[in-house]
Amino acid sequence: MELTLIGGGGHCRSLLQMIPSVINVKGYTDVKPVKGMTIEYLGTDEAVDSEWVHIAVALGANDSLSSRRKLIDRLTPGHKFLTLIASTANCVNPTELGAGSAVMHGVIINGAKIGKHCIINSGAIIEHSVTLGENCFVGPGATICGGVEVGSDVIIGANATIRNGVKICSGAIIGMAAAVVSDILNPGTYTGNPARIMKNSPSKH
Repeated sequence: MELTLIGGGGHCRSLLQMIPSVINVKGYTDVKPVKGMTIEYLGTDEAVDSEWVHIAVALGANDSLSSRRKLIDRLTPGHKFLTLIASTANCVNPTELGAGSAVMHGVIINGAKIGKHCIINSGAIIEHSVTLGENCFVGPGATICGGVEVGSDVIIGANATIRNGVKICSGAIIGMAAAVVSDILNPGTYTGNPARIMKNSPSKH
């Protein structure tokens, strides 16, 4: 298998540390070469010519998932997306992982359904019966308790905690160390304990 990584930078370097040696990484694409990368720069995203790809872009310039969503929608026709799981991650059956997702070192997923193109960062815990939509970002050390339902394009910041049974709508952003104790029904940025929407936070994006 020959794999092309879409996007360079810190998350790409983290992925390179967990990709097994049986997978040949052809190189990476980006708008320009990224300093410090140890694999070949192939050019912009239009240079992708391998069948298997993985989107190695974590967040956009404005800490949003919009750039990832555009890449997903554009690359879906004609490409296969590889799911990557670190050797130290523990995904307990009946966990389901969508195509193109990345499960980083030290993650525990205790029987959850993870959508396509999700990033589950180092040390995160996702408990039983959780469902995550597509293109979600779960930050390092975040804890999602049992029975939580998360929509698509959701960011859950580092060390955030989501109480069991809570529902989070698509497009929501949960700030670092926030504690979500009730349903979040409207997109926006939520911070604090208990988590509340920030003033001037857009209702949709």
